[in-house]
Amino acid sequence: MLVCRPCAVTFPILGDDDGAVPFLWPDPDAALLDWRNRYNATLADIDDQLAATRSPDDALPTTTRQRLLHLHQGYDRYQGELRNLLGPLNVGQALARETHLALRTRLPSHHGVLSYAQNIFRDWSWGDDENEQVANHFSAILGDLQPGAKVLVLGAGAGRLAFDLHPAMQFDKTWALDSNPLLCLIGARMTTGATANLTEFPLAPISTEDSAVARTLTAPAPISASSNLQFVCADALHPPFAPEQFDLVITPWLLDVIDAAAPRIMRVIARLLRGGGLWVNHGSVAFAGADPANRLAAVEIAELAHQHGFEVTSTTDVVLPYLQSPSSRQRREELVYTQVARRDERASHAPMSDEGFVPQWIIDERLAVPLTTAFETQISTLRIHAFIMSLIDGQRSVMDMARVFEEQRLMPASDAVQAIRGFLTTMHEEAVTARGRSIRDA
Repeated sequence: MLVCRPCAVTFPILGDDDGAVPFLWPDPDAALLDWRNRYNATLADIDDQLAATRSPDDALPTTTRQRLLHLHQGYDRYQGELRNLLGPLNVGQALARETHLALRTRLPSHHGVLSYAQNIFRDWSWGDDENEQVANHFSAILGDLQPGAKVLVLGAGAGRLAFDLHPAMQFDKTWALDSNPLLCLIGARMTTGATANLTEFPLAPISTEDSAVARTLTAPAPISASSNLQFVCADALHPPFAPEQFDLVITPWLLDVIDAAAPRIMRVIARLLRGGGLWVNHGSVAFAGADPANRLAAVEIAELAHQHGFEVTSTTDVVLPYLQSPSSRQRREELVYTQVARRDERASHAPMSDEGFVPQWIIDERLAVPLTTAFETQISTLRIHAFIMSLIDGQRSVMDMARVFEEQRLMPASDAVQAIRGFLTTMHEEAVTARGRSIRDA
């Protein structure tokens, strides 16, 4: 364990000699519980898949039955593989999924345990072609960088880019940071020379056998334990580093998927870099989200970088292969945007912001919870929801429940019908989504 004495916080270390990963979140206990809960939900999803493939209907075509049985074997194997890889999370301390739903614990589908699982196989199983093309691209754009740099790969995923660049570019120290414990633990394990087994479920399998493929994860060659390549599991928006620690920050495929607008992550990067340090942003320009102002084109990223104290020194567009599984019919290529920007030596880093941090009254269980306006609204809403749920007895219809609302002088029955119907529709959809979530969330 690591201890921050001034803030009285203890940070766990996940893993062992086959790849230890510090877990350095602002509130490590809450974050660890959150990831345990996501892991628990993933195992429940696999249980659902096992049940769905256990006894194929005899009326199905022979090849379909064979595929379902092959999938069943794959899911059974997969569950054991994940238990082995994610043992350090101690799933026994997670909440049951039903408790999750009741407490509205955050389980964002786009950042689940298996999010970006395909990247694991790309990094450590499918071969070196895609990885070598990306590494060669970086070597070309960073050719003038002097050896001995201190580097942070922010959003490192399973870590192959950090693994390839660290020795090739003669970095002094490389930190590979990602929020996902599975990706961090696998990346750290690969760098020690250890191997791991993990089943791939291709998005568009070529054959029946390709619907579930047993893979062995391995690195081309281990990196020496003294090489100063370190994986860390942490929040990219709150990286656990003092200001101006790095000569180079790389954000590979991060800017358009992180849960924050680009200016916020740029402030974080500017704070981490020394004056004159380099920021390399690499990946797709495919921003999503409800706010059109945040769906940026490449030229907008460059302009924002200038506004946040960076001088853009180069931009390139290059076609690169992306997630080309040998067992999938899907073959992607991406026109990848790479921007190199230098932090203005005269610019001062932005002070730390409380944006996104957990309030102290959540961290310290002894502090009073403030009765905010938002909480008062939620309390009133939940009381109504609880009242509706108390009326569900297997006998009453929606109209019967609406009449009770009118008797209690809560609202006219005609209005209550629509309100109750809307609430029950939401509850039904959430239940279906929770039980039917695919384990292939890539």
